[in-house]
Amino acid sequence: MKDSPLTKLEAALTDTCGVYFNTGADAQAYFSGLAADIRAHACSPFRLAATVMPPGFPDAAVGTSISGQCVAHNSSGHWLVYQPDKDQFYCFWGTDRDNLGAHGVFGSPLYCWSA
Repeated sequence: MKDSPLTKLEAALTDTCGVYFNTGADAQAYFSGLAADIRAHACSPFRLAATVMPPGFPDAAVGTSISGQCVAHNSSGHWLVYQPDKDQFYCFWGTDRDNLGAHGVFGSPLYCWSA
């Protein structure tokens, strides 16, 4: 049995790869804050699609559509999406759920949420 998207999300919240933070900042506090913010905005997974925007993705051309399971989103238009078939998290943007853009940001949930 495959893990649920939320189980995958929780397991990946310790991956800090690629997450930038200001020089002199408390990295652990920053990472903990990002994880807490994701948890505060987590939702029951639902299918969500977005149009690939520049710069695109290595496996998805600009103008195509990608989709996955939304696991967290906030009112400012930040959507964290998990693609089970690729075991990958992506960031979609936009305030209109039916017209989102995916601007080439993928990786760990913390990296995507911090973008």
